[in-house]
Amino acid sequence: MAGRILNRRELREQADHAEQAQLREATAGGTAVTDAAAPPKAVKAKKPAAPKTRKPRAKKVPPRLCARWGVFDSGMKQVAVFNYNQRAAADAKLAELLDKKKGSFFLQIVKEQMPEPAPAEVLTPGNLS
Repeated sequence: MAGRILNRRELREQADHAEQAQLREATAGGTAVTDAAAPPKAVKAKKPAAPKTRKPRAKKVPPRLCARWGVFDSGMKQVAVFNYNQRAAADAKLAELLDKKKGSFFLQIVKEQMPEPAPAEVLTPGNLS
């Protein structure tokens, strides 16, 4: 079943004492052999590297969106699309579909990405024609 709860601090102290004892034995017995066999090498200190500067990432411009009215069926299939200022026409189309066809239809705003406008020509005194 459940065993006795071990005191982790006592176990850690025992492990530390055992490790220190092993280090003392290794240094006491092997200092004469290792000192004569290999003289210490001179270590050159490295210069700290210059901190790298990061270029700020260019922020992405959010795309321009155009709101429209969409008439959808129950399967989320788009049946018709109207500009945002043509809400009355969208409501009329929705009423027509509800009367004529079996099933459910609903009206929802659809946001579509607008095409990017072409860059305008800059007028200079040389091309004023």
